[in-house]
This record gives sequence, structure tokens and C-alpha cells, in this order.
Amino acid sequence: MAHRAAGSFAAVMTRAFVSYFVTLLCATALAQTRTVHVGILRDRQVDGIVVLSAGGGYNIMADGKKVGELLSNDGLRVSTAGGKLQAKSLAASFTAGYIELIQKVPLSAFRLKVLDSKMAERTYPGHLRIDRNGVRLQLTNHASMEDYTAGVIQSEAGKDHNAEYYKLQAVACRTYALTNARKHLPEGFEICDEVHCQVYRGRTSNPDILAAVAATEDMVLVDARIKLIHATFHSNCGGETLNAEDVWSKSEPYLRAVVDSFCMQEPHAVWTRTIGKADWLAYLNKKWKVNTTDTNAIASALNMEPNRRNLYLPNVQPAVPLEDVRHDWKLNSGYFAIHTIGENVVLEGRGFGHGVGLCQEGAMHMARTGMSYTDILHHYFTDVHLVDLSAIDFFRDENAVQEKPATGASPATFEGGGN
Repeated sequence: MAHRAAGSFAAVMTRAFVSYFVTLLCATALAQTRTVHVGILRDRQVDGIVVLSAGGGYNIMADGKKVGELLSNDGLRVSTAGGKLQAKSLAASFTAGYIELIQKVPLSAFRLKVLDSKMAERTYPGHLRIDRNGVRLQLTNHASMEDYTAGVIQSEAGKDHNAEYYKLQAVACRTYALTNARKHLPEGFEICDEVHCQVYRGRTSNPDILAAVAATEDMVLVDARIKLIHATFHSNCGGETLNAEDVWSKSEPYLRAVVDSFCMQEPHAVWTRTIGKADWLAYLNKKWKVNTTDTNAIASALNMEPNRRNLYLPNVQPAVPLEDVRHDWKLNSGYFAIHTIGENVVLEGRGFGHGVGLCQEGAMHMARTGMSYTDILHHYFTDVHLVDLSAIDFFRDENAVQEKPATGASPATFEGGGN
């Protein structure tokens, strides 16, 4: 009996191991084929486009049916007419409710020109879906997560950076995209190509960026519960980052304020802005109901020398949130001193952006000093773990039957980019 029990136990364990292994393989395959649906050219109204092959060729689909191919010697012109998409190439002319350009091979890419626009031609990886939005076009790029990540790094960070910086930016961009993949679902895509999500201008051929993306393939940041974090970033924190709840509606244990001396010699560390004294006081009175006839009440409004980041204008009632001041006056940041000089107030500011999470210029400086991308990420994000996507998929499946989704909770909105 003991022998049979042992054999039975071994069989159960073998089946469990096989099940685990198959699940892990499936999860890994899912991570490797993951795509992101990006609403592109969201900063402009697009009336018409010309799409050309940048290599590899495409199948042209109209309302789900193949109507032709996009070859290297041809282009597809698309606009709207009579409530439909009107498309024309050298080989065909047709109308459709929606049009898709599907890659013939995995490395296919397409070039995109906007008609009647001075916008430079852009090259995108992956598929393209074209829908009608009124009399305008709505364009969605279906790209692999790794191609998208490389494109975001090119757009957000640019060229000539340290390899470790590109690696940490790859992890942050990939994590941010996955965490915010439901941000634009009501509009028919997942995330947009502007600072509301992450700036994305298409494919990059920068070898350093591509190498960094390959070196960190499928790597993301998670919290202690193995949940993807909001990997927010900004240009320069001015020497001190902020807690998430200082700027947005929700606290996160990994988005905590940290001191950052590394960014203070970088290009966006300091800034100044001169505003007419009368305009400044009128703004405080009209927008925030500050009594500008009370000399004691406006003392801080005209002269302020903070020794650290403040959330509100000190000693002023009603409270004046400095983040709102930043947006209202289009300032680089909400971290500034105020000095009155004659009939003007001079704002002497520090940093560029919302100040939560990763400080890009601080991270660039740290990378140049030889710090690893993992150490830099742990400096800006508290108590996080760097894991492979397949691990998240596996543990999410394991915990799905144990956890019930929260109800009645409104997700916080976290910005990306340098705003």
C-alpha cells in the first residue's frame, strides 16, 4: 500500500509539474507575441493619407476581406467620402467601412504621409487599421510590444545616451504601456501616441536602442503583489521627486518621494518666468479668491523661498495648489521660488514635469557614472521587482480564482512623458 501510495503521489506530482510547465510555456509564448494597439497622429485632424510599403509588403483588407496587396512600387491613398473610406492605388479602387494593412512577413513596415500637411513622413512597424471618425480618419498601429517600446524610447529620450539608460527606459516604457492598456479602449485603441500616454513617432533604427530593448525583452516592474506598477516618468525633478498622491488622486507604495541630486546639473534643472505683479495678483484673486487687498495675506504670494517642494502656496488662504498654478501658467514645474522685482514677480523654478516616479535627466546622469539600470530603477521606484512578463501571466492565472476584482473603485489617472 505504501508503495502504491508513493507511486500515486509521484504520478500526481508529475502531472502537476507537466501542467505547470505547459502553463509557463503558454504564458511565455503569450508574452513573446504581445501587441499594443496605438492610436497614432492624435495631435492632428487627418483628412487623408498615403500609405507606402517600407519593406516586406502588406495584404490590404477591406471590411475583413482581402482586396489586394501593398507592394514596394505602389501606395494606397485613403480619405473619406459619402460616409465611407475611399481608397485608391495603382492596382485598385474601392470603398470600405474600415481598412487594414496586414504584414506579409514579421519585419514588414509601412511609411505614412498625411495629405495637405507639412508633417514629415513617418515609418511604423506592424499593422495599420484605418477607421472613419466623422469626416476624419482614425489610425491605429498594431505593433509588437518590443517594436513599440523601441519607438517610444526614440521619441521620449532621443539618441546618444548610455546603454544602461536605454535599458531602464525600455523597462519603464514597456511597464507603463501594459499598465495603461485600457486607457483609450472606448475610442477603439489601447493607448495614444502623445504625452497623455507616451510619445510614439513610429519605428526606430537606432542600434543602441534596439540592443537595449532586446537585452530587457519582456522585462517589467511589479510591486510586492506581482502587479504591474504605474511606471511614470518626467524630464527633471529639480532635486526631489513627489509622492503620487501629492499630484494625483491615489497613493501608491512604490511612487514615494526621493531626494535626487543627480539631475541638478542637467539642462532642465532650473528655469525662470517673469509675470506682471498685477496679473499675478489678479489671477490669485479671480481663480482662487485670495484677498489681494490684505498685505499680510499676500506676503507669501509675492515672496516665497521654499527649502523643499511645497504642494500649496505657503501661508495663503484659500489654498492655492502649485500643480494647478503650473498648468494654468504653463510652467515647467510646480517647484519654484517667488521674488518681487519692481512691478513684476519672478518665478525661479526647478525641474520639468510632474515630478512623480523616474526623473529622466537624473537617470541619465546616474547611468553615465556607471550605475546599472536595475539600481537606478530601484532608486526611483520603492520596493519594486524586475520580472519577466511570463511570470506575471503565470501568477495572474494562479491567483485569478483566489482574488475577486474590486468594485466601485475609480482608477487613478497617471501621466506619462515629461508633463
